[in-house]
Amino acid sequence: MKKSRHRPFIAVLLAGMTCGSAWAADYPSEQDYLQEFPVVLSASRMSQPISETPNAMTVIDRNMIVASGARNIADVFKLVPGMYVGYVNGHTPIVAYRGSTDAFARRMQVLVDGRSIYLPLAGQVDWAELPVDIADIERIEVVRGPSAASHGSNSVQGVINILTRQASGVPKTQVSASRGDAGISDVSARLGGVGEDWDYRATFASLADNGFDKLNDSSTKQLINTRINYRMTGSDSLEIQLGYSDTSRMLGDQPPAKTAKGLVTALRNQKTISDFQQLTWLRTIHENSDIQLSYYHIGRNSKDDRYSPSCATCAFPLNLVAPASYPIVDDAVIHRHDLELQHTLHTSPDNRVVWGMGARRDSVTAPTSLRYSPTWREYRVFAHDEWRITPVGLINIGAMAEKNAQGKVRVSPRVSYNHHLSPRNTLRASASVAYRNPEMIEELGNRGFLLAKVGATQYRWRDILAAGGLDPERTFSREVGYIGQLDDTGSTLDIRAYHDQISNLIYLDIAAADPNNVVTPRSFKSDFNATYTGLEGTLNYKLGERSKLTVNYAHQIAKASPSRTSPSLAFNNSLIGAAYNYRLTVPLNSASLLLSHDFSGGMQIGVGFYHQDKVQVLEETALQPLTRYLDLRVAQRFGGWRNKKEGSGGGEIALVVQNALNDHYTDFSTSAVPPIVGKRRAYLTATLGF
Repeated sequence: MKKSRHRPFIAVLLAGMTCGSAWAADYPSEQDYLQEFPVVLSASRMSQPISETPNAMTVIDRNMIVASGARNIADVFKLVPGMYVGYVNGHTPIVAYRGSTDAFARRMQVLVDGRSIYLPLAGQVDWAELPVDIADIERIEVVRGPSAASHGSNSVQGVINILTRQASGVPKTQVSASRGDAGISDVSARLGGVGEDWDYRATFASLADNGFDKLNDSSTKQLINTRINYRMTGSDSLEIQLGYSDTSRMLGDQPPAKTAKGLVTALRNQKTISDFQQLTWLRTIHENSDIQLSYYHIGRNSKDDRYSPSCATCAFPLNLVAPASYPIVDDAVIHRHDLELQHTLHTSPDNRVVWGMGARRDSVTAPTSLRYSPTWREYRVFAHDEWRITPVGLINIGAMAEKNAQGKVRVSPRVSYNHHLSPRNTLRASASVAYRNPEMIEELGNRGFLLAKVGATQYRWRDILAAGGLDPERTFSREVGYIGQLDDTGSTLDIRAYHDQISNLIYLDIAAADPNNVVTPRSFKSDFNATYTGLEGTLNYKLGERSKLTVNYAHQIAKASPSRTSPSLAFNNSLIGAAYNYRLTVPLNSASLLLSHDFSGGMQIGVGFYHQDKVQVLEETALQPLTRYLDLRVAQRFGGWRNKKEGSGGGEIALVVQNALNDHYTDFSTSAVPPIVGKRRAYLTATLGF
């Protein structure tokens, strides 16, 4: 009989269940296990202490965000073990779990208050244009590992859920202003109110900076964000969220390079308008059952227009291009509508269930990026069961079934077992299967522009020509972990080891040659299988009532192998070489440290240190070298804010110094001209509450 590959995992589950049954009579009750562990919502759609979630999780609370001195939301994720954060330029951050395969995060679901914000055109998240101010974030929950069972496609590596502050959780009036290096000029205002039936908050903000040195990457953003809570009855509530942002970002080179790429790198301003509307109705049927119905819409209108430059020194047919003779329009309009029903109930004192269904409609108009303007509809059904089989043993079983826009149905299951060795120490083992559906650019990509016409021949600049017909990527993941409370103050240690196998890995490769194309087009293919193996750990240690230390570490190994062979020896050699280089897309070691301390008298200090081994972005030609830098934040609170309470009649003045040791590290890639060099940057922020 063939030996099952899953037998060791099943043995762990059975052993834990057996031990749990033997000890149940003498063991503490369920409540003894809740301890000081954070309670999270994102892992299985149910409120759980982090010691009972089916996946490893990182929680970044508001105090950590403030202590880090982060000005951009993307920078906060440096505090997640195994997370890569880099910058293509001053206004285009990259956030990716387990290294950086390219400039997009197609394998990581990103939510804001449960609203998916990854964009359907290419699966990316445009962090710089979100209509959310970092000061409105209450906490961030990061699921480290596949979570398609809970959150569907794009969750094959992890989930980020950004939770903003409740309407009742902000001061009545608050204003803030920042000034500093690189032209940093930010201003914001917040209004809030609490009533018998209504709570509201509104944020207005304007952000601007000049980006990196020697690059044309200045940017400005204006945003408004509103949240309203209306308690209709004792059992019914309605939450309304609205947001809008207007962003202008400088792109391109001056003068553009005398190459084919110079045709699309002309200096210009890209303008983007983003908006969202979200409604959530919650009905509490009784203390053990509630129903939630939510709808949201996100919209994005991006305009990137310029004219082609002249290139008299280029080879034919580029030498026929006259100055400003060919308009290049790279615009895109995106709309997403999503409707979801979710029911949570206790079926018994030892069992909880959440189930639901949803539908999504994505439409994109991008004439220079896609073959046509598609409208994709996707449908999903999900269910999760949390069963406390003994006081020391907890099983989580769940799955999501999805029908994608190509009509293909995939089921993503997950099972986990959490075993409490004691009220403060827990072991977890889990296994899951997750799928990622191809994005529009991968199926329908046709990115290019018309150039000169010589006789009957029409020349083009086209860099993507997708063949289509791709199957979803499939990930099989296994992990074991430990989470423990170290002392009475709430210090915790979280360690996990994982092994993920990805098949049908979608990547960008050379397409068929086109003699009328001035560059060689590329297409998306599925010629690789990949594995990720690693060890991650987080230590949250309280040095006292006023001090906290967070240390993260990740050791990761990526490998890839061709999933097919070709009669062409050259093609096979190319696949083997690409598979060998894939291991470089994940830094072998990465770490972060955040120390915060509150002095008497209202002074606060935050120290962040970040380390990352060399890494290569898949589509770039050179390694991003070893990166290390130190960030500092020193703040003085006064009035009612001295005890970290943002009430009326007080405020704060804070100085942030990023890269305080002035290490001239190179960010993202060394192929940029000129390279993106991180230098010391300081800014001062003054905040006042009324």
